Amino acid sequence: MTTRSFGKKVSLGFSIFSLICMFLSAGICIWFVQTKGVTDVLTGSAIAATLFFASVAVSLYYISKPPLHELLPWDAPEP
Repeated sequence: MTTRSFGKKVSLGFSIFSLICMFLSAGICIWFVQTKGVTDVLTGSAIAATLFFASVAVSLYYISKPPLHELLPWDAPEP
């Protein structure tokens, strides 16, 4: 089993941070829906921010996954 490199660990950290921001943005979105209604501009912006943070969290999580097999150096001879 391979391990995560430093860059992949950083990507996982930002994925977790983006997930936290998504939950905060979803809370703000719910608050805007209850106070201002669905048709307000700020509610639409909060929905867009929530979807943005969710998509960033998912994509960074898949980027941070370790490779399934050991990668050979680029100049290694073919097996």
